[in-house]
Amino acid sequence: MKPWPEPDIPIARREGLPYLVEYWYLGSRTTRYMMVRRFREVLEHADLAPGLKVLDLGCGWAYGTYWARERGCSVVGLDLDPDQLHWALDGMPNGRALGLTVGNAKRLPFPDASFDRAVSVEMMEHVFRPDRPAVFAEIARVIKKRGRVALSTPNPDSPIELLKRLAVRMPALRRALPSACFPEAEDDLGAYHPHRYHHPLTPAELRAGLEGVGFRVLGSKSFLWMLKTSPDAILPVALGAEKLAEALPVTSRMGATTLVWAERL
Repeated sequence: MKPWPEPDIPIARREGLPYLVEYWYLGSRTTRYMMVRRFREVLEHADLAPGLKVLDLGCGWAYGTYWARERGCSVVGLDLDPDQLHWALDGMPNGRALGLTVGNAKRLPFPDASFDRAVSVEMMEHVFRPDRPAVFAEIARVIKKRGRVALSTPNPDSPIELLKRLAVRMPALRRALPSACFPEAEDDLGAYHPHRYHHPLTPAELRAGLEGVGFRVLGSKSFLWMLKTSPDAILPVALGAEKLAEALPVTSRMGATTLVWAERL
């Protein structure tokens, strides 16, 4: 599979920059690489093609939505956070044509079989666990038969997620780690906030969720072996090490991100 070229997005509106833009997209070469690769893997495995109607779930500042549109797709981006969408409307090139909608994935505001594809990059871990069956069911409802979905989430078996679970029990370790979401929020709807809720799904949970609502899983993979704090100067070396880790049978299952793609039956 030939990698897609990264879209060139001029960031003209600097006021009120979402964190994901300021820290990841406009940050170091390393953070930019990590962010772009997550989107590239998801969008490529969704098998996008010009003319397809694509739903970007948890679209955030609409980077993936924009990239799908650049591939010739008709796009709709949905997110719970109105602040990121508000910025994207004027901050992204022709942002008002990205179909940006504030909404909850457990009650999608779209008719049945509205989309050919659904994509989601690092959203499912922020979905309240009791709501996840409803989210899977809603994705299935709005996707046409033979349509495809591609979802990514942090890999619970990755070293970084194992370290996060340890840090929740060790305050000194947590203080030493860079800013991150930690798996400490309880399943308390009254205290729920998507930005503070972080409970990644295992590959088996992603598979079961999709298969239970009528999808046939086509494949899965774990990828991304990179520390976001890595200096840009060592990025070429880190990329070589990442390529090796993803090629080895044991370490290939421990990449930072899990991706599953499936077809609607």
